[in-house]
Amino acid sequence: MAAEALTYLTYIGVLLLVGLICTIISSKLKIPPVLLLIFVGIMLKYVKYRGEPLFAIPQNFILALGVLTLIMVVYDSASTFKLKEIDLLFFRALKLTMFFVILMLFLFTLASTYVLNIGVYLAVLFASFMAGTSPDTAMSLLGGAKSKIAEFLEIESIINTLPLVLLPFIIIDLMQSMTDVSFDTIVQQFVPFLQQIVIGLGAGLLVGVIVFKLMSRLYSEKVSPIAIVAAALITYVLAENIGGNGVLAVTTMAVIVGNIYIKHKETLDKFSSTFSEFLQILVFILLGLLIDIDWNWSFLIKSLALFFMFLLIRLLSIHISFWREHTLKEKIFMTINAPKGISTAVVIFLLSTYTTIPGLTQVLDYGLAFILYSIVLATAVIKMSGFFLQVDMIKPAPAHSAAASTPNTRKSVNKIKKKRWKN
Repeated sequence: MAAEALTYLTYIGVLLLVGLICTIISSKLKIPPVLLLIFVGIMLKYVKYRGEPLFAIPQNFILALGVLTLIMVVYDSASTFKLKEIDLLFFRALKLTMFFVILMLFLFTLASTYVLNIGVYLAVLFASFMAGTSPDTAMSLLGGAKSKIAEFLEIESIINTLPLVLLPFIIIDLMQSMTDVSFDTIVQQFVPFLQQIVIGLGAGLLVGVIVFKLMSRLYSEKVSPIAIVAAALITYVLAENIGGNGVLAVTTMAVIVGNIYIKHKETLDKFSSTFSEFLQILVFILLGLLIDIDWNWSFLIKSLALFFMFLLIRLLSIHISFWREHTLKEKIFMTINAPKGISTAVVIFLLSTYTTIPGLTQVLDYGLAFILYSIVLATAVIKMSGFFLQVDMIKPAPAHSAAASTPNTRKSVNKIKKKRWKN
């Protein structure tokens, strides 16, 4: 057992070291690190020792790591959502998210059913985890862009993270519990589904209030950051054990914590973000290790055709949402800037553990291809942003400067953003 534990620790150490090197190289090349991390994971799959793969990670470890990463990604995303900053920009992003998700679940499901020759459930599942953009990738690509379009895309990527991580697992539960599709079975599943929502909200609210009470009275520079991570994990476990939705519970708890006054909140947020980045490096590399894609002509043609369909659906969603607003170039820019990131990767990562579902592996391969396509295309379009819209690339203020850290400055920036969008 000791030797086995040492082997797993060696795996983690080596993968982290490789991930850090990839992150440094990507920053020098000015490309998203996810591309290099997944590529390295794919390459490591072919490294063998005595005829066996060198990196043989047990499934239970993968599942635990995936769930923990999902919890931290959801917490990081939801904690940045400020209720007092809900404005016109938020409702516009919410409208686009609703149209995009609905059209994806209908049109993309039909397209993938026809192109991949898969069942309706699998097609809906595929559409559900493709119907989102990830805030980590969007913000890294759009960082420093002084444009109302860039601000909108960042807000949209935060809003659509929740349906991205909720819908696939709801569909999985339906796939496993419904033997036939009929009105009676759908009605029977509605009550448990509603129960998951209510219990998830209740568990998140309960833990969020407890965290607020404790943090407002008992703050410790060493213990409090760890307590936030523990609270997020406990929220998920509590909700799942009593029949609720763990992701929704963590989201509720994170929104509460993100909107209340806690001393030294910046320190707490920095710790959770750093811990989340540590997990993300492992997940992206392991994702490359797990997914075995056969890059033949048939796969390339089908994946590119479906990706083109995905872009058409997004363009249609944007056109419907903003019927008489924005130029065609701006709409194309918003269409192509839909990069997939850690949220999509974690969903694919967790879905890969459902080995008993026929045809799921094929769908996950296409999902990984979509991650690569979307990031490469979004990176190329960002480089040509001057052609699509008026963008002034500015350097963000250093983290240690007063301009970057004072609350009054942040409030002024938010007011400027709102005024610019309304104009």
